[in-house]
Amino acid sequence: MRGESVEVRAALLRMRRSGLLPVAFGGLVPVSGTPGQPQVPGRAFRITELSGTGGDSLRGLGITTGNGLGGKALAMARPYAVTDYRISRVISHEYDAAVAAEGLRSVLAVPIVVHRRVRGVLYGALRQPYALGDRPLTVAQDAVREL
Repeated sequence: MRGESVEVRAALLRMRRSGLLPVAFGGLVPVSGTPGQPQVPGRAFRITELSGTGGDSLRGLGITTGNGLGGKALAMARPYAVTDYRISRVISHEYDAAVAAEGLRSVLAVPIVVHRRVRGVLYGALRQPYALGDRPLTVAQDAVREL
C-alpha cells in the first residue's frame, strides 16, 4: 500500500503542475479477498493524499459510495464535476464542512478504474466557482491513466 500512496501523490503533483488544478487530493479503495482469488474493492475509501491544500480538513475523510462528489464517481465509475460544490444540486452534501473548511468551490472527481473496478478517486479543485471544462478533466484523467 505504501508504494501505491507514493504513486497517488505523484499523480496529484502532475495534476497540480498543469496549472489548471491548484488543489488535488484522493485516496484508494481498500481491497479484500482470499489469497489466489480476485481482489474485491470495498464500497468506501478515505482521502489519504493531499496536495495544495491549506489544512487537514480533508485528510482521513471517509467517502462512502454514492455520497458527495467522490462517492458518486465511485458508484458510477465515471468522472463528475461541479461548478460550486456548496450549492450543487447533483450531489449529496455529507462532506460540506470539510470542503468549506478548505475553501473549495469547483471540484472534479475522477475514479481510478482497474480491470473494470474502481480502486480509488482523485479530485482536483479550485477555490473559485468556475466551470471545469475539458482541459482540467483531461489533466485529471491523464494522471489517473498513468497510475
